[in-house]
Amino acid sequence: FAVFAFTLFLLMFWNSAPGQEALVLIAAGMVSFFTANPYFLQLVDWRIYMAEEAEALLHSSKSMNRMLKTLLTMFLLVVITVIQFLCLEAVIGTLTTVPYFFGMLFDNVSLLVTMVTLGLYTDLPDQMVQIFGAMPFLLMIFFSTTFSPGAGVGGIKALRYLFSRFYLWCMLPVDIGMEGCPTDGNTLLYLILSSMLTTALFVAWKVASGLYKKMHHGKASASRREAMKSKHFAELQLELFGDKAMRNLKHVGSNHDLQKLVASHKSSKQLEVTMKDTEETTDDDISQGGFDKFMSFLEEGNGKADEEKLDK
Repeated sequence: FAVFAFTLFLLMFWNSAPGQEALVLIAAGMVSFFTANPYFLQLVDWRIYMAEEAEALLHSSKSMNRMLKTLLTMFLLVVITVIQFLCLEAVIGTLTTVPYFFGMLFDNVSLLVTMVTLGLYTDLPDQMVQIFGAMPFLLMIFFSTTFSPGAGVGGIKALRYLFSRFYLWCMLPVDIGMEGCPTDGNTLLYLILSSMLTTALFVAWKVASGLYKKMHHGKASASRREAMKSKHFAELQLELFGDKAMRNLKHVGSNHDLQKLVASHKSSKQLEVTMKDTEETTDDDISQGGFDKFMSFLEEGNGKADEEKLDK
């Protein structure tokens, strides 16, 4: 698909005249975006497949696999940017310096990195990743003012400073009417920093959610530990594990006198054993007495039978 798309780009933009850099750059950027887009969208399917494989094979290399997949995806994006840069050199020849290459590279990164972060490092389904992953491209069209330089409502169009495409347009060799371009010579630096905005927001969100989960887990652990210090828990541990539970109860810091609980537990156990023995003895006595009565009844019956035979 990349070969087909960039071949059409070369055919239709060949011999572009100087001064049309903005139009040619827009076309090349769109070709690069839609060339990389299918590969970036399948990251969700790869993440699900990799997670299922890790669970089936009982290994814990998911983080390493995600990192390697991220590096591979970024390498692919660099290759596409190199092709874009060479095609621009072929059709117009005025955007071939190193700053322009890095400008194109980080502009592509700003449009596609959201798909990488959401597709690999979240549990969002494919549909949500497609929606949120396309937002940087859509918002760039609305707020970067590169499609209509100088237009827009005052105040709202100040959002153009958040988009790397704005700084790339400020670097063009011809003046196309961009407002508020930096004049301190750090345009490329601002472009690179703005391209990292979505990544920085994602990292901040992951850190905040991790801290919240850790705090919630700490509260749950503290509540569980307090419950483990109760008398009922200590009695249950002694009932299940006997004297072996003493070490665990000391470790959790039980609030009760453990020696007293152990003594009470032993006495109750002895009482149960005594009652059980008594019941068994009683049952044996009853059984023995019943057997004796039965034998006496048989002997009486045999004696009467013998007397009757003598009488006859």
